[in-house]
Amino acid sequence: MFDPTAYENMKVVIEGAAYDLDIDGNIKVVDRKDIIDLARMNRWFEITYRSVSSSKVMATFTLEANLNQLASELLHQVNGNQAGADVHITFSWDENGKNYKERIKKHWGTDHVYEERKIDSSSHGVREEVIIGFSRAITEDMIDDLIEMFHYSVETLEQLN
Repeated sequence: MFDPTAYENMKVVIEGAAYDLDIDGNIKVVDRKDIIDLARMNRWFEITYRSVSSSKVMATFTLEANLNQLASELLHQVNGNQAGADVHITFSWDENGKNYKERIKKHWGTDHVYEERKIDSSSHGVREEVIIGFSRAITEDMIDDLIEMFHYSVETLEQLN
């Protein structure tokens, strides 16, 4: 019998939380990706959503697990910090975004790693992104934290709109 990994269990929890809020009319899920990179044996799941009241800002919740994390779990290695998955939350919007970067950083605090991107496309115009990284892998024992992070991203969307 197949025993799902922590990554798969966490993916199902996040996906369920997103679609529950979509069905309840609190957010609108606009994209979903579930990818396995067979060359590197990486897996990642992305779900993109926005506020139902505005489509100006999008959020993408990314859960990613690499081969080391999978092997650590499957081989029951003692080094538990390898097991689990990495989480990134990306907020994106069209240029002229009402100080979104500063507002996101203020809302999430200084305990995270922030990456900012400006994408200038001749066909789609200019978009900006803030990617929030977390300094630790999330394990299955932290599923409650994972759900809280997701709901906090939804709260962030509401504050930005």
